[in-house]
Amino acid sequence: MLFALNKPVSFAGLLLGFVLAMVVRGVVQRAVFARVSGRRAGLPVFDPKHDFDVYGIVGAALGGTGWGRRAPVAYGDYAPRYRVALSGPLVVLVLSQLALAACFAYTGSLAGFTALALSDTLHGLDFNDNVLQFLWALAGSLLAAGLLMLVPLPPLDGWGVLARRMGPRPSPGFAKAAHWLDDNHIGVVILLIGLALPIGGGASAVLLFLFDLISYPIFALWSAL
Repeated sequence: MLFALNKPVSFAGLLLGFVLAMVVRGVVQRAVFARVSGRRAGLPVFDPKHDFDVYGIVGAALGGTGWGRRAPVAYGDYAPRYRVALSGPLVVLVLSQLALAACFAYTGSLAGFTALALSDTLHGLDFNDNVLQFLWALAGSLLAAGLLMLVPLPPLDGWGVLARRMGPRPSPGFAKAAHWLDDNHIGVVILLIGLALPIGGGASAVLLFLFDLISYPIFALWSAL
């Protein structure tokens, strides 16, 4: 997001999108966890101070998007872990599409928007229309946050989904890899590098490049409407 500081409207949209994604993710995951586990006592519905991760904020500052704290799941609850981990990212991705729908409703057409890469949006774009600029930045921020949450690395929600796929008794190799990535914060280091370090001269960072590939057909679909 630091790249967008000289574009105040884009920066405001990106910042709101990131904050909204973290808070909504936390609210949804706590609600799903309470439902599937029956552990409602002591679990707040709205607790934004526990939805943000310091390293995730650093990632957002450097790469345009970041992550929040771990989903509230107990290690023995494998079925709830899968549902809780997946619920947050899916709702955030739905919100990103609603923001794109708002862009479409405001302009009447998003023809030509396919050329706008998600990585460029996260670094700030200048539009002649401030309302459209804000809505597009908001949509891009939500979309990037939702996609990042699904990456299978700790401490992201995608890691919880992957752990569920390994079953209640993962192999020794997976358990060792999980310990190495998680307890030693290697996953965090990989994420920060993937968000901030370009893969070539003038190119996007690795994760942002992947997000560009994934988001292209989404933008193309809206552009074709």
